[in-house]
Amino acid sequence: MAPDTREAITSYVTDMLALERHIEKALSGQIKDLDDSPDVVRELKIVHSTCERHIAALEVVAEQRGDTGDGIVGSVKKVASAVLGVGAAAVDFVRSEKLPKDLRDDYTALSLASIGYVMLHTTALCLNDEPVAALAHSHLQAHAKSVMTIHNIIPGAVMSFLREEGHLVQDRMSEIQRNIQGVWQNEPSGAR
Repeated sequence: MAPDTREAITSYVTDMLALERHIEKALSGQIKDLDDSPDVVRELKIVHSTCERHIAALEVVAEQRGDTGDGIVGSVKKVASAVLGVGAAAVDFVRSEKLPKDLRDDYTALSLASIGYVMLHTTALCLNDEPVAALAHSHLQAHAKSVMTIHNIIPGAVMSFLREEGHLVQDRMSEIQRNIQGVWQNEPSGAR
């Protein structure tokens, strides 16, 4: 007996819906808490609205597939545990600053969502579900931008935190950006 193709895809859809809801909730709380970082808030609102659009689209797909929400409840718990576990286990040596830590956790969650969309896209294409494959591809493209948004605002958040802690911080943002960009372009770093 062949496995149920529809069930295989629906399982990924509900996992992604749970993860998007988890990310949206975290971003919503962070946006409310950030009174003194208007530039960061502006960027987080863009990422947040991306998650809201993804949630709406995934809810339609789940509803069309007859998911009553039972699978989503279990997925929320599973995904939240995975995200929190990765964030907690990954970096004991990272300082406990609020904004940079939140942004690091956002980056982790968005990276998890990105690879989840790669898996959903692959599954849907391989099982001939073109509409879901196209949706997953679109969401992957949007979250690639979201990941880079967070990636680009973390250095400034870390510098601000260091200043707030009383450190004498040199503004080396252009060098930091150049070094990070070089890593992604496989260029040698000028860092010392």
